[in-house]
Amino acid sequence: MAIQQHLFLVLLILFFAGLGESLNKEGHILLEFRRSLNDPDNNLESWNSSDLSPCKWDGVKCSKNDQVISLNIDGLNLSGSLSPRICELPYLKVLNVSTNFISGQIPDDFALCQTLEKLNLCTNRFHGEFPVQLCNITSLTQLYLCENYIYGEIPRDIGNLLYLEELVIYSNNLTGRLPSTIGKLKRLRIIRAGRNYLSGPIPLEISECESLQVLGVAENRLEGSFPIKLQKIKSLTNLILWANFFSGAIPPEVGNFSNLELLALHENSFTGSLPKEIGKLSNLRRLYVYTNQLNGTIPWEMGNCLSAVEIDLSENQLSGYIPISLGLLSNLKLLHLFENRLHGKIPKELGELKQLKNLDLSINNLTGRIPSEFQNLEFLENLQLFDNHLEGPIPRFIGLKSNLSIVDLSKNNFEGRIPSNLCQFRKLTFLSLGSNKLSGNIPFGLKTCKSLEQLMLGDNLLSGSFSVDLCKLQNLSALELFHNRFSGLLPPEIGNLRRLERLLLSRNYFFGQIPPDIGKLMRLVAFNVSSNQLSGGIPHELGNCIRLQRLDLSKNSFFGNLPDELGRLVNLELLKLSDNKFSGQIPGGLGGLVRLTELEMGGNFFSSSIPIELGQLATLQISLNLSHNALNGSIPSNLGNLQMLETLYLNDNQLIGEIPASIGQLMSLIECNLSNNNLVGSVPNTPAFKRMVSSNFAGNVGLSTFGSGHPAPSVAPNSSWLKHGSSREKIVTVVSATVGLISLLVIGVVCRVVRPKKTTFVSLENQVKPDVLNNDHYFPRKGFTYQDLVDATGNFSDSAIIGRGACGTVYRANMADGEFVAVKKLKPQGEAASVDSSFHAELSTLEYAYTMKVTEKCDIYSFGVVLLELITGRSPVQPLDQGGDLVTWVRRSIHEGVALTELFDKRLDFSVERTSEEMSLVLKIAMFCTNTSPANRPTMREVIAMLIEARESVSTSPPSPTSETPLSKADANEGA
Repeated sequence: MAIQQHLFLVLLILFFAGLGESLNKEGHILLEFRRSLNDPDNNLESWNSSDLSPCKWDGVKCSKNDQVISLNIDGLNLSGSLSPRICELPYLKVLNVSTNFISGQIPDDFALCQTLEKLNLCTNRFHGEFPVQLCNITSLTQLYLCENYIYGEIPRDIGNLLYLEELVIYSNNLTGRLPSTIGKLKRLRIIRAGRNYLSGPIPLEISECESLQVLGVAENRLEGSFPIKLQKIKSLTNLILWANFFSGAIPPEVGNFSNLELLALHENSFTGSLPKEIGKLSNLRRLYVYTNQLNGTIPWEMGNCLSAVEIDLSENQLSGYIPISLGLLSNLKLLHLFENRLHGKIPKELGELKQLKNLDLSINNLTGRIPSEFQNLEFLENLQLFDNHLEGPIPRFIGLKSNLSIVDLSKNNFEGRIPSNLCQFRKLTFLSLGSNKLSGNIPFGLKTCKSLEQLMLGDNLLSGSFSVDLCKLQNLSALELFHNRFSGLLPPEIGNLRRLERLLLSRNYFFGQIPPDIGKLMRLVAFNVSSNQLSGGIPHELGNCIRLQRLDLSKNSFFGNLPDELGRLVNLELLKLSDNKFSGQIPGGLGGLVRLTELEMGGNFFSSSIPIELGQLATLQISLNLSHNALNGSIPSNLGNLQMLETLYLNDNQLIGEIPASIGQLMSLIECNLSNNNLVGSVPNTPAFKRMVSSNFAGNVGLSTFGSGHPAPSVAPNSSWLKHGSSREKIVTVVSATVGLISLLVIGVVCRVVRPKKTTFVSLENQVKPDVLNNDHYFPRKGFTYQDLVDATGNFSDSAIIGRGACGTVYRANMADGEFVAVKKLKPQGEAASVDSSFHAELSTLEYAYTMKVTEKCDIYSFGVVLLELITGRSPVQPLDQGGDLVTWVRRSIHEGVALTELFDKRLDFSVERTSEEMSLVLKIAMFCTNTSPANRPTMREVIAMLIEARESVSTSPPSPTSETPLSKADANEGA
């Protein structure tokens, strides 16, 4: 019995001993590693300390001997830091913690991970210098550090990783040169180091990487000539050098890269012609050389690249004909040749490209007709031929067999009717046929195309009514019918277009009233019905369109009082009510439109006094025009608060009293017309007013000019405002062309660059001098015609070019009187131009929007815009509903009390306090630089001093500049 009791006791002890077995050592190491991480989503919940082994934990992989060999915890929303305890796993070969929010420096003790073969730390928030300790892990075959905040130089010790096959370090802040020791890595297949700050030439030693297949170094600061030596690497398939500073010619030796599939050289400074040897690249699938300075013709031999899928040669200076050999590229899906100097006809052979999806030949000098063969391109989705000299009818059956999505044929000479089959497959989203000679009605197939989002038919000869069918296109965000021959009533069903943002109907023959249903268009940003035959009052419901930024009702027959609801349109930047029959008082509520830059109310029957609330319009800049009304009383002194105002028209009213001294202090004022009133006293003796002609103050019996004591000359009021009023407005139009970034004119004179003692501004409206002999209220400055400019620039010769920008080209014009002026020839956008247009504004034009004069402070303004771009991560051009430009967006956000950190680039590492502090200081400096008054901007020397002071006022630890995800354009843009 005693023996049985002892045996039971032994078994019981063994049983409880078995229950007491615990997690093995590797499991404890992993738990220790997890303690340094934050796991808000409990993705590592399976990591249980009560398990005997971690081999069944999520992300953990073990060998047959239950040894941990791989840890893959990518994309689990983890944060925290990286613990070096992970290196205590003796058999670990793979560590992948990518796509999380792990921060801090990569620990020095990671050098102890001597068994690692694959290390992936991409897409986190690691910072600090390039971890040289990783170069001691000689077993590494893959090293991925991309999309972090790592800075400093790539160490020469990278050459120690003799087994390395893939080096992926794009989207960091690496500087210095590519180390020549990379040439030791004979097994290296992939280098992706794009989107950094690497400089210097590509080292010749890289040509010793005999296994290299992909070399991606895009978006750096590399320079030098095309790396011919790389032709030694017969395995090279992808050469990605875009967005650097490479220059010189593309050599004929490029034809020796026999296995090349992708050649991305775009956005560099390559010159010369495309070598015909490119035709030897029989494996080439994608060729991108756009945005360089290439000239000459497109080589016929390019038709031998039979594997080509995408070819983009756009934004160069290529000339000559489009070679018909391109029609042999049966696999081609994308062909971009836009913005060159190509001429001649579009080859009908392009109609043989049965796989073609995307064809863009716009902004060239092409002539002739669209080949009828294009009707057979079954896969065509994107067709852009705008801004050429094409003519004839648009092929009748184009779109009948293809899934057209984007069609832009604007700015040509097409005539005839709009084809009815453009939306055959109901995929069409964007159609622009503006600025042609098209006639007839809008075809039923378009009016019922429910996929349409933007329909732009302005500046043609189209006729018919505003069809109710159009009001059923509920996806429309833009409808442009301006400058045609449409007539009839605006249907109340227009209120069904709930997504509409831009409605441009000006210069037609619409009559009747604006339907109250317009108030249902809550997304409307721009509404223009000027130059029609509309009448009645402004519907009160228009006040519901609170997103409106541009409202133009001018040159109609509207009458009655202005509704108070207009004061609710707090986002308005332009309000034009001129040349109508409005009466009554000007509502004081307009003073609440604090974002207005232009207010045009001339040529009506407004009476009573000028409301003092207009002095609250601090952003009013382009024009305040109340002329040709029946206003009385004195000029409010608080109009002197409009410090940005450039043109003020109060002429031809019944104003009394003296000109307020505050008006004379408006330093930005270019034009001020107070003629034909009952003003007394003296014209302010200030620099701004001294520049103005005395006739601007004529017709005021009691008013003397510049303290002379003599009254201003009498000028009889002109009774024909409706006939001549538009001439007066031409000056305003020229000023508004730049700041609006909405309605660019064909040609605008930016400013005088010689004889700065007197700034002259001219209008080229209709390319003739305005007739002022019978127009007593129009007082132009010295002007000249379009033909004068043609003569002065040698027909806008290339030899007269002194600068180019995305908005246009600046020419040096030698005028007949010996003066020199700088003339900007803008890329014409017409009335339809908006922030939706695909262009990037030239930074300097934002400055001219405020001052219209060139000073040494213009560069300071541009520098301020660049600073804002860097710290916000935004383009200088912004959507209409965000202000239209970056400076306005920042000012508006600050005014609305938005936290500064909300303005900064979201990719900044704000876990480091000094980042926010530094960015706040730089933001202040940028706002100093973009001050609307040039006199109040700092000098560049002061800017440098402020930047140095800002840097020294916070911690001196290394910076964490932005890091971006790679751009994508097929394989070429994978971060390079």
